[in-house]
Amino acid sequence: MSKDDNGEGRRERKKLQTRQALHAAALRLVEEQGLDRTTIEQICQTVDVSPRTFFNYFPSKAAAALNLPESGVADEVIERFLAAEGELVPALCDLVGASMDGRMDRARIKELLLRRPELLPAFSQWMGSVREQFIELAGRRTDDRDAAVSAVSLVLAALNVLVHTQETPEQPAPERLLGAVDGLVAVRTAPMTASPTASVAAASR
Repeated sequence: MSKDDNGEGRRERKKLQTRQALHAAALRLVEEQGLDRTTIEQICQTVDVSPRTFFNYFPSKAAAALNLPESGVADEVIERFLAAEGELVPALCDLVGASMDGRMDRARIKELLLRRPELLPAFSQWMGSVREQFIELAGRRTDDRDAAVSAVSLVLAALNVLVHTQETPEQPAPERLLGAVDGLVAVRTAPMTASPTASVAAASR
């Protein structure tokens, strides 16, 4: 008997259905009446579950509307990172990039945040928790806490560059992310053009 045919498989499907129903209800209510006027009780009544059940899936109504995952990283991606060999930053690019590739619909969330900016604090708080998770994982692969923080900050800065890039190349996200990191590092030695003040002074002679 396969896992999908036994009780455990049915429970997992039921949990997924409940989560999706809570998200759909929260999103619809927030779209219709705004975040402040939407209550967890309303969401629960729509899905016919208790508030206790709601909090098994989401920490807040905003998180439910955004459908934010409890963790920013899938378990198998964490296992791969902890077993990786080589340099820290490329391994972090794989960790963060793999999370980009399937954990959440970033384009949809970005569009929703533009329509409903009151959801932004919840998203920012979630992103902060994900950053701390990345730092904790990086700290398990290096004895230098400062190096872990700096490496994660660099990779997330590169992620921000990719988020604001309109192109959607066929490369997997980890490869694009490492390329963006290399671009950020290369800027360290970028030369400057002549000083505008010096140019004005030279022209006035």
